[in-house]
Amino acid sequence: MDSYELRLWLLVACLCLFGVGVYLLVLRSRRKEERARVAELAALAERLGGVLEDRSAGALPWSAESSRAMGSQYGSLLKWLGRASAARFDHALEFTRNGWRVRVTEASMEVATSTSTRTARETRIEVATNDLVSLKIKQVYGGGGGGGSVADMPPTVARQEQPLWMQLRLPASVDHAYVAYTSDLAGAAHVFNPDMVELLLARTRRPVLQNLCLDSGIAWTVFEQPIHEVFLLRLVDAIIELLELVPGAKQRVSAA
Repeated sequence: MDSYELRLWLLVACLCLFGVGVYLLVLRSRRKEERARVAELAALAERLGGVLEDRSAGALPWSAESSRAMGSQYGSLLKWLGRASAARFDHALEFTRNGWRVRVTEASMEVATSTSTRTARETRIEVATNDLVSLKIKQVYGGGGGGGSVADMPPTVARQEQPLWMQLRLPASVDHAYVAYTSDLAGAAHVFNPDMVELLLARTRRPVLQNLCLDSGIAWTVFEQPIHEVFLLRLVDAIIELLELVPGAKQRVSAA
């Protein structure tokens, strides 16, 4: 081996060592961030009188079979090309709020950027109730009719012998601001009683809960942010406020 080849191999070795070093530093930084995140969520769980689970304990939402983790990152070739890792549920908090059992899960995925990757996160909030009519409702703006994921039939409905998933005609006072789909038009129509319509109308002026799914004894919503205490409790209270107006809705100890 002449001196040129030796220098070339030394350069390659140095570059490999540099790459390994950078990888180890990034890995160390992420593990440090993860430990800090677990400590933060454990403190939140304690304040709420609940418990915290991580991936090793199976931090799955009750509605895991109804909707995948990081569902907004799927559905197109562009999104497929942008995914740098698989989606996963990382953490789950479970606690009771005003007598209602609540489960909150945080999911994550590495997403490619122009120069590196970033961690995208989403939070799913679930409240256990009795088995109500399957219904999805989403707040829209400017009279937009895009149903998006609301128009997607839940797996629990799709497995029925004669599955139906239909757009619900909402009361005139709120049909400009919401779109809804259901498996039972008559049953879902009863959900939108005068008190419910008044609440939804009020929320068009102060948006909090922008999407909601009722299915298999679970009321749940998803938003594309990590778990944050103040925003989390606002959404939990918004779901509970709505459930307390749904005819026949009852508290349930657990949805498991």
